[in-house]
Amino acid sequence: MSSLYERGKATTYHGWEQLQYIGMPVGGIGSGTVYIGGDGKLWVWDIFNEAHEGVVPQLYEHPTLRNEHGCKEIKERNGANYISPPAQISPWHFDQGFAVTVTQDGETVRRTLDRNGFEDITFTGQAPIAQIQYRDPAIGLGVELEAMTAFIPLDTDRSSYPATIMRYRFRNHSDREMAITADAWSVNPSLQGRAAQHGARLVNTEYTDHAGAGFFAGCEAVDPDNQSALEQLADYGSFSLFCVASEGASTTVTVVQPVKEGGKQLAQVANTIATNRRLSPGETAEVTFIVAWHFPNQKALYKDQQDELKRWYASKFHDARAVALEVGQSLEELTGLTRLWRDTWYDSTLPHWLLERSIIPTNALQTNTTYRLDNGRFWAWEGVGCCAGTCTHVWHYAQAVGRLFPDLERDLRERTDYGLGFQENGAILFRGEYGSKDASDGQAGVILRTLREHQMSPGSGFLQRVWPNTKKALQYLIAQDARDGIPDGIPTGEQHNTLDAEWYGKIPVISSLYIAALRAGEEMARVMGDTAFAGECRNIAARGRENILSLYRKDYGFFVQEIDPNHADAIAIGDGCYIDQVIGQWWAYQLGLGRLYDGATIRKALSSLWDYNFCPDMGVLRDSITNPRAKGRTYALAGEAGLVMCTWPEGGRKDNWEEYWQYGYFNECMTGFEYQVAGHMIWESDEQSALLTKGLAITRAVHDRYHASKRNPYNEIECSDHYARAMASYGVFLAACGFEYDGPSQHLGFKPRLTANGDFKSAFTAAEGWGSFAQTDNRIELKLHYGELSLKTLSIRRGEIAVPSKLETSRGMAMVSQSGKDITLAFDEPLQLAAGETLSLVL
Repeated sequence: MSSLYERGKATTYHGWEQLQYIGMPVGGIGSGTVYIGGDGKLWVWDIFNEAHEGVVPQLYEHPTLRNEHGCKEIKERNGANYISPPAQISPWHFDQGFAVTVTQDGETVRRTLDRNGFEDITFTGQAPIAQIQYRDPAIGLGVELEAMTAFIPLDTDRSSYPATIMRYRFRNHSDREMAITADAWSVNPSLQGRAAQHGARLVNTEYTDHAGAGFFAGCEAVDPDNQSALEQLADYGSFSLFCVASEGASTTVTVVQPVKEGGKQLAQVANTIATNRRLSPGETAEVTFIVAWHFPNQKALYKDQQDELKRWYASKFHDARAVALEVGQSLEELTGLTRLWRDTWYDSTLPHWLLERSIIPTNALQTNTTYRLDNGRFWAWEGVGCCAGTCTHVWHYAQAVGRLFPDLERDLRERTDYGLGFQENGAILFRGEYGSKDASDGQAGVILRTLREHQMSPGSGFLQRVWPNTKKALQYLIAQDARDGIPDGIPTGEQHNTLDAEWYGKIPVISSLYIAALRAGEEMARVMGDTAFAGECRNIAARGRENILSLYRKDYGFFVQEIDPNHADAIAIGDGCYIDQVIGQWWAYQLGLGRLYDGATIRKALSSLWDYNFCPDMGVLRDSITNPRAKGRTYALAGEAGLVMCTWPEGGRKDNWEEYWQYGYFNECMTGFEYQVAGHMIWESDEQSALLTKGLAITRAVHDRYHASKRNPYNEIECSDHYARAMASYGVFLAACGFEYDGPSQHLGFKPRLTANGDFKSAFTAAEGWGSFAQTDNRIELKLHYGELSLKTLSIRRGEIAVPSKLETSRGMAMVSQSGKDITLAFDEPLQLAAGETLSLVL
């Protein structure tokens, strides 16, 4: 148990058995998928806008495992890449790499910077940056690689470059001078087949700039007067390798034009960049390469869609050369801010493993799970190539985007949920324009996310724009609640939800989310001055607060579903102990909505989930299930622990359960759901301390399932790879910090549930800035590292200590109010902090 709480160090991996599966995304938001491998090799290269499922498509045939329909062919969405993780195998492979040549005492040795050139390699991944060390005493040269793309919270555009930065640091460990040459090479990966078809040909050119030199691999029109071919050039795409200029280095670019053989143009001719340095004993030199791509055209995202779509970067850059030049010209700022975020995130008293697991799923943004389109729209699958439409009932679990890049979530509300997917009666199609119906949980989730997006805004402009449709969406839920009479906080009738079926009756998970949505509606109505609707929401929520307790079974210790007798044959959990039974309170904590309903009952339900649903060895559970359809998809295997979706400890599973393929879901471990419960347990640990350990243990079980010795630690799989719901992990971090924020009210708060001997430090993000908060003994320090922060009130948690009614801070006087361990400071004048500025005080 102590390992759950220990600060620890960054996770490192060593040896090919632990390096082979590693794939950390190192491309910009919505720009495709490029991995940095455990040995520093770039792979996957899914940048060509081919519609497919899975980060690496595969159908896996297992001798005993089956999918939800009983077939032995396990698809990507069913865990193919979980069971059989790819090891640097990809259908988009092309010849590209990096190497170093060492010349010393007349002897020359060339080593590729991957496992073929070095046996002793160590990988340290602190997302969004990977660090790789290469060692070989025989050549007397130490090599370190820092790989990243620009990743700057709140700066979505500069975090969306279709580019990867590879910074190598070379050190002469010998006692003699040496000459080194660092080189990079690549063939032209442009879409030569389509190019030839439309009257274009591959072409390679070199280019220089004050920032450095590089080569461009793209296409040109065979006939410069062929306007159609010229217009199509962007379709074929381009690629660039650029070497940043550095003092004392000489750089040579060599390009080779593709040749024809038998009338057919060949692409597999490598272009190279080589930069030369001399190193004295102990001297260090850096060489930085920028890898850029530009394949913007997506013919279709989904099914029979006919409209041609373009990636966002097409609206900003003409080709890969333009990408490389912009990154090169602002390299120090981009890398400096990315490192600053990395350092801010990991400079914390929280356990290092927890920080890693909380942030890793955010990399779904850096894969083909997500798209930024050239009209600025944000669009996503549930997982790579699987289940379209930025699905409301999946994405409402994901907490990371709303906190790190809130403009993307605001775009989803305005353009999709309250736009393309919005119906006249207030229903929200849960797959946007690709949907045909609403989902009860997703509908409530959109309303809750609307309040979050308001709170992550500097003012009320966003809420003013969306409020008419937000109100209408909540009125639609109220109308559903009224199907059986006066709205009482407990909906009945058909309730489609995230387990892909229509449930009926009184369902604790839907009711819990609905009550939370009513409270969110009340808060937003108050902001908008709609006192009548605020009162209506408050009254219905109050009824729900009492009525939902009728679904709690004291003898079981958890909430159950009251089945609708008119739909007795429909799929149902009935007397099952279901993973999301009190999810509304999880949401309420993140939005500062207070207690929705009886806390002791909620905490008992969470404890029952630990008692009945946490499985130390999923192999035992899976072996006990004889029907292949009911085993569920393979997201946890023998010897791996996890929290399963639903159990029936007191019996009561429906007799006709085998008629529904969705019953397989109940026996699965899905990380997004697990994180929801874990985060909620941590929030509740104020009143029941044992829940803190349980919440950490559930999160650690996920972390251990994704150890690099078994599979890619940077790809959390549910319904396909890099699954969006896994970004619920950020909610675990928020719970550990006891984070509070309301941008328009200029309020910030930290009431940590997890401290190190009473001390606490963590990163935070706000509407317009981010930084770190620290408390040690009685000293409080809030430092802003990026952007700006407006602050009227600051809430903190300390022991039961007496504080004066007024305190002097480094930024003036503050009035103090206290409630138990919680202290709120209200400043005489609102504070305005800029990057680099600090607020400090002593209690």
